[in-house]
Amino acid sequence: MPAEVQPSVLKLAQKLGLDIEEQNNFIESLLSGTKAQSAVVITPTAPKDYTPPFSTIPTDNLWGHPSILIPNSQDQKVGSHTDYNQGYYYPLDISSVWETAALNTLHQTPRRCLDLCAAPGGKTILAQTRLHIPLHIANEVHPKRLGILRHNLKRCGFTHLYTQRLRPDQWADQAPESFDLLIVDAPCSGQSLIAKGIKNPGCFNQSVTGGNAKRQKGILLSAIQCLAPGGYLLYSTCTYAPDENEKAMAYILKRNPDIKAIDLPALKSWQSQISDFPCYRLMPHQGVGAGGFCCLLHKEGNTDNLPELSDELLAWPVAQSSITQLDE
Repeated sequence: MPAEVQPSVLKLAQKLGLDIEEQNNFIESLLSGTKAQSAVVITPTAPKDYTPPFSTIPTDNLWGHPSILIPNSQDQKVGSHTDYNQGYYYPLDISSVWETAALNTLHQTPRRCLDLCAAPGGKTILAQTRLHIPLHIANEVHPKRLGILRHNLKRCGFTHLYTQRLRPDQWADQAPESFDLLIVDAPCSGQSLIAKGIKNPGCFNQSVTGGNAKRQKGILLSAIQCLAPGGYLLYSTCTYAPDENEKAMAYILKRNPDIKAIDLPALKSWQSQISDFPCYRLMPHQGVGAGGFCCLLHKEGNTDNLPELSDELLAWPVAQSSITQLDE
């Protein structure tokens, strides 16, 4: 990392409620660029009782899942095997697994899920693996990323899902209070990429984090309109900036008194120290990947029957050709 960025990193560390020792550990871990840690999700395409062609260990039983495994050696090139090309497993960052642990706390399986910023597909795959949601739409507004999303879902056997490419405000207009689970894995400054050794110039600049925070609030305001009474919204990022995490959640909670943040006992040891409501941040020095943030919101009330979705919203099942939708 360039020397001129380090004062920004120090300033961030001071904002995070860490003591001096933790601040030093955070900065050292971040600058090491060695905190990438992968997991693999066994998919519906895999044969019964499938075992990957490399040694694995289970994920933690509090925030993991029996179908989500950790390669025993992080030097393993899990994407180089034929089984990967056949879609038997899907590799992703272990921090994403940690972020979706919130879904384990739901008292019943959601009837409908909208993953609003879904590409390349990891959160949708994790949600389906954990919950087996009957109707799931994975949305991605950018055509190239939508193509990647559809390819990944089809290759891994999630052909009963649907995709769409609407803006969040269009979803708010066309599907108000229509989902009992929303996933918003928000576009962010991606500061955790530095901990993986991936260059990300400017990610600690206030103009970058502030700009992302403004966009995230807009996405969330639209997403909230799609949430049915009694439903849940899982918010996550792969960044450390409070503006994009705790402050974004506080903004939504202040403007929506019928929405509350939910305690997640499985993530209690990661609860944010700079928030007066339950939300959770994973740091690169804590031994579970490069880091991230999550918060589970719940809307008061109950909905016996969700509103009907228009045919247009369900026009693109994953089983169809991915080319047609991209050309629309």
